[in-house]
Amino acid sequence: MDKLIRGHIQKARINSHDTFADALQAALRTLKTQAQKNNDLDSEIKTVLLPAHLQFLVALSSPPDEATFERAEYYLDGLSNPKRPVPGLTWEAILAEEPFEGEHWEGIYPRSTDDQFDAQSGSSTPSLSPWDDSDLDESVTSSIPDIDEDALPPEAAGGIDKPYLPPAAYRHRQDVEDLQARQYWRSEWRTDASTTRAFNIGDASTLGPTMYRILGDQHTNGIAGSSRQKYIHEHDAVREVLMALQGDRNMMLGWLSSGGHAFSFTPNATLKLLHLTAGAQHSILTSFARLATTLQHLRMFVSAIYAKAGKDDRDPDRPMHLLNIYRQSTLTLEAFSAAVDGQLRAFNAWCAAREEDICRAQAGAGEPLVVSLLSLDKTIRDTFSDTFTVILDVVREVTRRAWRTSEPVVDIWTLPELPMKMPPSTFGALLLDSLLVAVQEHVSMGDYVSADALMSVFSGSAEPIWAMVGRWMKDELDDEFFVEDNELPLLDPDFWTDGFVLREEGGDGDAPRRTAVPVFLSSVARSILDAGKAVGLLRVLEIAALLDRDTPGSWMAHWPSFSAILGTARGQLEGSGPASRLLFTSTEDLSQALHDAVWLHCSLAQGTLQRVLVDECDLMLHLSAIESVCLMRRGDAMSHFVDILFTKMDSKQAWNDFHFLNTAFRDVAEAGTHRWVDTSLVRFSHKGSKDKSVNRTVRALDGFSIEYAIPFPLTYVFGPKAMQIYSSIFTLVLQIRRAKSVLERILVRGAMGHASHMASEMKAFYAMRSKLSWFVNTLLNFVATNVLDAEVLRFHKDFRQAVSLNDMIRLHDEHLAKMESRCLLQRNTNALQRAIVSILDMSIHFSDCFVAFAGDTTHDISRHSILVMKRHRSRRVRRQKKDVIGFSQSMQGEADDSSESDSDFDDDRLKANAPEPSFSLGASTMSAPEESFVDRLDKMSSELDALVRFIRRGVESLAAGSGEAAPAFGVFAFALEDWDR
Repeated sequence: MDKLIRGHIQKARINSHDTFADALQAALRTLKTQAQKNNDLDSEIKTVLLPAHLQFLVALSSPPDEATFERAEYYLDGLSNPKRPVPGLTWEAILAEEPFEGEHWEGIYPRSTDDQFDAQSGSSTPSLSPWDDSDLDESVTSSIPDIDEDALPPEAAGGIDKPYLPPAAYRHRQDVEDLQARQYWRSEWRTDASTTRAFNIGDASTLGPTMYRILGDQHTNGIAGSSRQKYIHEHDAVREVLMALQGDRNMMLGWLSSGGHAFSFTPNATLKLLHLTAGAQHSILTSFARLATTLQHLRMFVSAIYAKAGKDDRDPDRPMHLLNIYRQSTLTLEAFSAAVDGQLRAFNAWCAAREEDICRAQAGAGEPLVVSLLSLDKTIRDTFSDTFTVILDVVREVTRRAWRTSEPVVDIWTLPELPMKMPPSTFGALLLDSLLVAVQEHVSMGDYVSADALMSVFSGSAEPIWAMVGRWMKDELDDEFFVEDNELPLLDPDFWTDGFVLREEGGDGDAPRRTAVPVFLSSVARSILDAGKAVGLLRVLEIAALLDRDTPGSWMAHWPSFSAILGTARGQLEGSGPASRLLFTSTEDLSQALHDAVWLHCSLAQGTLQRVLVDECDLMLHLSAIESVCLMRRGDAMSHFVDILFTKMDSKQAWNDFHFLNTAFRDVAEAGTHRWVDTSLVRFSHKGSKDKSVNRTVRALDGFSIEYAIPFPLTYVFGPKAMQIYSSIFTLVLQIRRAKSVLERILVRGAMGHASHMASEMKAFYAMRSKLSWFVNTLLNFVATNVLDAEVLRFHKDFRQAVSLNDMIRLHDEHLAKMESRCLLQRNTNALQRAIVSILDMSIHFSDCFVAFAGDTTHDISRHSILVMKRHRSRRVRRQKKDVIGFSQSMQGEADDSSESDSDFDDDRLKANAPEPSFSLGASTMSAPEESFVDRLDKMSSELDALVRFIRRGVESLAAGSGEAAPAFGVFAFALEDWDR
């Protein structure tokens, strides 16, 4: 206290109030002097309690004002100029006066005339000490009736004696004794009811003492307590219980810190109620003890969270990822603690209001009340239901799962002190989900009191994560948010899909991975993620002035709170009765309300990015170029390029050279007047096979790869995986066109057709060529028309309706997957693909067999379409051109001997150098030295028939499925039915 008062003195001097400071210093000095003399200032004030009294007075004091300063001057003036002391009353002065005269006799007897005074006084001398008249009190005056002097005649009124009034000390002593009589907590206090009366069924106050006398003496009831009993009134017991529920010291419930019932309240067995037995009282108080224990555990939990939140637990030596995972306190946990603290404060305020009502009713200033423990218990249940019990159960369950233990958790207040074994975002989602599940359970049971209180706690706990949603959509990421940064570079093609993802926690063993997204945000989490990524990308492109966070009144300038959104939704359903509660307890309705709140912002961000990609990044232009090249939708130019490639292959030159492929494509693409592709962005490459046996098969084209240098940020749509699928489709179409080209070049000179000994063999060759041509043409028509063209048209229609980059990527990936599956390029149709490639290889092998049989009588009918290949032809080539016949001309029976002399190759040499076939059943068609061409054709025809039937059965099974591709495969299966006709 000396330090506190010296502080006030110093403060007064700083404020230039020196007079006030001197008065405080003088008063403190005087007080110390009197205290050292052991001179009690008051009979009720002890020296040891003097600091407490001073502290109480200082706490009640008001700031100094002008009246205080005037009082200080008056006090100092009194110290400087003390008044002369009044002379005391002495026996000498008393004896010098007349008997019973003087001011010192006033108050002992009332004034009256001399005769009346003599008659009242008699011959006795009254005592000079007022303490001898202890029997004089206010009861003396109360027995004298009040006389109205105005109602009496003047002569009578003057003769009535006034009643005797005792000194002030006697009048106040009765008030003190009345107050002490109500202080039931004093050890000497006893109830005014008799505890020794016999049991009376009409008097409830005789039940408790009677039962104690019977059971206590026999020691048959352990809860009867010790032999020393104290009875109190029930309204006093109710006040004590209210104090216990508020966590204050009380007489009815005791807190245990050790033993079997540690950290819990237990009923006090020494205080009894007259109208209750020991068992009944113990049962009632046990119910209050459980509630008080629950409330105290929650208070300790909240205090621990608050204490931890005020500390900085960051360790500079600990890695950042471990710091985030093992952080003891999170924003969601702190918000939850604040919400629980609000509920506890509301409960304390309710208890204080009930105690005030009891005091008012007891003093007669309020409404009359019926105060009892049972009514208090019912009122608490009606007002709060099981709110605090459910909150405690939620905290214990979340703590147990956060610590990954199977044992029940009691000391929940140690949660901030021990490391969590899950990320903060996952812990926050677990806490919010548990609260929402508890709300739904109580709504299903019709307990709307607990549901509303839990929903209030849930709303307060969800505020931090909802604020994180707003900051994320402004391109700010929090460590506790359910979005995770994988730290991929911006130019990575997978940045959009894998750069920022929803957090997930790995499950234990075979358990599924748990997402860190709360259940009520699961329906909008993907939209929130995409909107935040869209805002970030727009800011990188520096073209989104609308989304600038520094612009006043810009987008997301006023992000509503979570409670405001719930309040708006509650206002929309106001007046609908109890059904409106379901909006805040049903996950679907709550998710819909949040979806409506964020949908405008998400659609604006993603729609802006979509328009930028289409209008300013030329997305459709690049898409058209990729389809023209990879899907050969630019038929004229790509046909020229294919003809050049096949000519190079037929001449047995290095056709897979990188420079040749790209130079040929550039020459073809730039030959026309319309520029349909930027050739500087396209790169053809081929990875040659080490197996030399596949050089004369369609498998030689398997290594084809097309690269398109798509500009940023379109790389997110046309990534490396997409270009790989485009390359595989391009390779399949190229292989089909290669087989078609080889079959179309099989011609014979007219003179050779007249040889009668070769007519039957030529018919077999042309029959085989017809079968192969029919299948190849049917396959090419199906792939080009029913797959590529149909899917591209459908894709363009859906692609124009996309409203976000995410939709574009999804539609494009689905489009590629559909084309890949319909082209039989996926893993589940690998057997059909091998069968088709075998037939294509059979076409090339058939061409080689025909050349070995008839010589080089083939002719490339596509050479006229090659603009870049116009060169000088020899006279021999011109003579060969004159002798060419078409496919529709019939074979003549006569032979032309001169044609054999013009052959450029020897038949026997070609037979010996015929390449090995590469189709799947080629081992059966490999020619032996003594095997004739007719035998080869028969084996080849039988194998072709088996392969086609196998493909038809596979396609029919695909057409019979329920997938989206079934109609397309149905068309192909219908076309293959003509094979048997």
